Amino acid sequence: MIYNFPYTLTTYLSKEFLKCLFVISLVFISITLLVNFVEELIFFKEKNIDSFILLTTMLTLCKTPNTLIESAIFIFLFSGILFFVKFQKNSEINTIKLSGIKNTYVVLVPAILSFFLGVLIVFLGSPLSSKMLKIYENNKRIYSKNDNLIVINDSGLWFMENNNDKFIIIRSDKILDNDFSKLNNSTIYELDKDFNFIQRYDSSQIEIDKKNWLLKNTYLVKNNFINSQNISNNFETLNYKSSIDIENLKNLFTNVNTVSFWKILENIKILNLRGYSADELKIKFHKYLSLPIYLLAMIVLSTIFTININKNYNTFIYIFLGIVMGIIIYFLNDLSIALGMSNKISLSLSVWIPIFIILSISIFNLIKINEI
Repeated sequence: MIYNFPYTLTTYLSKEFLKCLFVISLVFISITLLVNFVEELIFFKEKNIDSFILLTTMLTLCKTPNTLIESAIFIFLFSGILFFVKFQKNSEINTIKLSGIKNTYVVLVPAILSFFLGVLIVFLGSPLSSKMLKIYENNKRIYSKNDNLIVINDSGLWFMENNNDKFIIIRSDKILDNDFSKLNNSTIYELDKDFNFIQRYDSSQIEIDKKNWLLKNTYLVKNNFINSQNISNNFETLNYKSSIDIENLKNLFTNVNTVSFWKILENIKILNLRGYSADELKIKFHKYLSLPIYLLAMIVLSTIFTININKNYNTFIYIFLGIVMGIIIYFLNDLSIALGMSNKISLSLSVWIPIFIILSISIFNLIKINEI
């Protein structure tokens, strides 16, 4: 027996879901823009900057795409709830069922559509959001009190310390034992404000305790400005004072959201080569891989208290239930990743376990919907 594919119904379901997705996305965009704009206004309120409103608006727009991608699972969850509530209140599900099409079809169309939208978000959205977030951080850093920078590339780790009277540039081959407080084969350059050479430290190892740096097996070269000759000395150990806060720089460096899906594996390779485990990047990579499946699961999950219950609640009840479900999902994700970061489970599993749980509930829910 040959069944005709319901093109008209599929098109109708897709359009209605996209309408709901558009409405919920607008709500999230509005909230995100407002929150980010207020945050930037607070940051710039004590800074004497011309046209700071324009700058605040630009930074807000640059930060928003990343926030929306981070909130994607909740956007799709509420879109699914709105979609199914709308169908249920209009009794359209019963009409579709009377035409001989099972309830699961009404669920699978927006779920599969969400999966492909998730793929587009990962492949096209993440490069855009990462670039815009880089623009945001580069511009924000100009007005930040902390002028220090940290970069990692094929030539090693590079730090820049901007003091009042000089520039200090630090280069290290690698981090030891996945610890930013231990640097191997390092060179510290001190330059004046005109970038003239003052002195250089060549050290086999640096141990950092807050802002106290202990340099081991150090070769020091100083510029003698009187006769324009360099003076060199060797030191077994040497204390060095720095204004660099390693933890703050590390947090700045490990903003994984500035790395797009296409660049993550390359960055992980470079970081591992330099002695850093890149755990956060690995988690981000698996989050990107799992996002399409997560979005699909969110749509099926949203039927738990809509189609499955088959009751018409007040709109605020649906909003409340959606918020409760979102909080549970958020807590489950955070708990699982915390277990991964503490080495209780593998990092990849820490991302996928919540999805397996939600997907299992979703599949069970689909079976129940098919029996209604």
